[in-house]
Amino acid sequence: MTGSSSLPQADWPGSAALRALEERNRDCAACPLRVSASRVVVSEGDPRAPLLIVGEGPGAEEDRDGRPFVGQAGQLLDRILAAAGIAREEAYLTNVTKCRAPHNRPPLPLETAICTALWLEPQLALLRPRVVLALGNTAAQFLLGTSQGITQLRGQWFSYRHPAWPDPALLMPLLHPAYLLRHPARTPGGPKSLTWRDIREVAAVLRGEKEAGPVQGRPQTAPGGLFADL
Repeated sequence: MTGSSSLPQADWPGSAALRALEERNRDCAACPLRVSASRVVVSEGDPRAPLLIVGEGPGAEEDRDGRPFVGQAGQLLDRILAAAGIAREEAYLTNVTKCRAPHNRPPLPLETAICTALWLEPQLALLRPRVVLALGNTAAQFLLGTSQGITQLRGQWFSYRHPAWPDPALLMPLLHPAYLLRHPARTPGGPKSLTWRDIREVAAVLRGEKEAGPVQGRPQTAPGGLFADL
C-alpha cells in the first residue's frame, strides 16, 4: 500500500468527496501539532469496508511513513486482526488526530477539537461501517462522548450513530495495541487475554456468527463526541 488510503471505486457515491477531503487534510496546518509533525497521516484501507478502526494519533513511524498503524503498535494490531481472521485490507483505519503529538503524548483538547471538527467528523460522514473499533482512551472517549476510561469501556458493545448515518453502527472499545506492548504478559484476565477475547467477538459479529449483545446505550457523558441519542 502507498501513503494514501485505498481509494474507493469510481461508482461508489462517496468516492470523489472522500478523495477530495483526504487531499485537503494532507495540506492542513490548522492546529499546533502540524508544526512538529513531518506529515499529516490521514487514513488507509477500504472506505467501503464494514469495519472502521479509529485510534488516537500517529506515532513516530507513522509520521515518517505517512500511513496509520505501521509502527510496533500497528504491527501488533495487524497480528491481532489476522489471528481473528480479519485482514488489514478489510478495514478502514484512521485516527482522532492526524498529526503526531510531540513525544507521542496524548492530544490536547484543543488539538482534538480542531482536528475532529475539520477532518474526522466529515470523514466519518462519508463512511458506512457496521462495526467500529475504538482503540484506547482518546478514541473511545471522543466517539462515545464519555469521561470513562478504556479499562471500564472495553469489551462492551455500544450503539453509535454519526449524524450523517442512516443507521447506527456497533462500537467496541479495545485496549490500544501500544498499551499491550507496555503490558505484554499473557496471564488470564490480563490485557492481552482480554483483547483476544474482545477481537474474537468482533470477528464473530462481523462474520454473522453471533449477535452483538448486550448493546449499551449512552455511557457517562462529557462534552464533545459524536454519540447521538437513538
